[in-house]
Amino acid sequence: MKTTKRRRTPEARGLLSQPARAAARAVARQRLERAMEKAAPLAVPASADAASTIGNEEVHDFRVALRRLRSWIRAASDLLDDDLPRRKQVALRRLARRAGAARDAQVEWQWLTAPGEPFSAPAARAAQWLAGRRLAIYAVERERLQERVADRWPALAAALAGALASSGDASASPETLGAHLSSVLAHHLASAHAALERIEHRTQVAIIHRARIKVKRLRYLVEAVDAQTPAGERALRVLRGLQDTLGELHDAHVITLQLAPLLVPRRRGRAPDGRPALRDLRALRAAVRRRELAAFRGALDLLGSRSATAAWRVLDRLPARLAAVAAAHGRSRCANPPIANPPIANPPIAGE
Repeated sequence: MKTTKRRRTPEARGLLSQPARAAARAVARQRLERAMEKAAPLAVPASADAASTIGNEEVHDFRVALRRLRSWIRAASDLLDDDLPRRKQVALRRLARRAGAARDAQVEWQWLTAPGEPFSAPAARAAQWLAGRRLAIYAVERERLQERVADRWPALAAALAGALASSGDASASPETLGAHLSSVLAHHLASAHAALERIEHRTQVAIIHRARIKVKRLRYLVEAVDAQTPAGERALRVLRGLQDTLGELHDAHVITLQLAPLLVPRRRGRAPDGRPALRDLRALRAAVRRRELAAFRGALDLLGSRSATAAWRVLDRLPARLAAVAAAHGRSRCANPPIANPPIANPPIAGE
């Protein structure tokens, strides 16, 4: 589901020419602090009526913060794995899954209750019934998430913060963060390109979902190093647009899968649990397919647009620009030994 968020300052800005391991920890600490901030509204006992919070954004904000943190830990795994115990990373993944369960039910409820175009009367009846089921699931998952956050998040966050605290690096490697991220970003770009090229039809559920994940991970990494140039911001807008359109398509796939077992005709007897009439469910399925087709066409239009072509051109040059920043820093260190003055911020790298 598309959301409008304020553009934040790239966490790696000013760190690209710093020692890779220490700089990676600094970025991880920033993303951890963001997750701690977003966890605060959830670190309280669940309300008596958790369902009443379904229109709020706390679960979404916390889930995104965890995703950004885990995405960075994954991208910088060569630098951070020695600092972060495996069991803490597993605990972080489990918490993210708990947040995901609540958020997925919330998104599906929103998808059914606020369609892009109005449902017909039969489809609306089926949508209302299915939305009620999503609401009940959300209430349960929200309560479980708040219990998990209240019971386990403070200790987990403190352990992660301690592991990421600044300390002397045992390694004397001269590699900078920019040099390290150059190859990581090149890999993410290649993976996103390959995943998007595999999309041929709107029914490729797994392929489309995987492509969205690859685009999302690429976006989170680019956001960490982008220097907020106009070209870089336009490239990020394309990535966000792709994530939104592929997300809309994935949401339609999920609703379709939920409808499938409900569309099996029954020989006799009343439909269980107040289930809508079969004609209403079929009307909703037809509406979902129309929305699915519109989302697929939107994704193809964006992929084939001039803005996307320009965005990929900027993004594909970014690894080389990161390497150039690192090389320039290396030459500068050889020509001028380090002095006590504070470092100069990195020059823009994402645009032209």
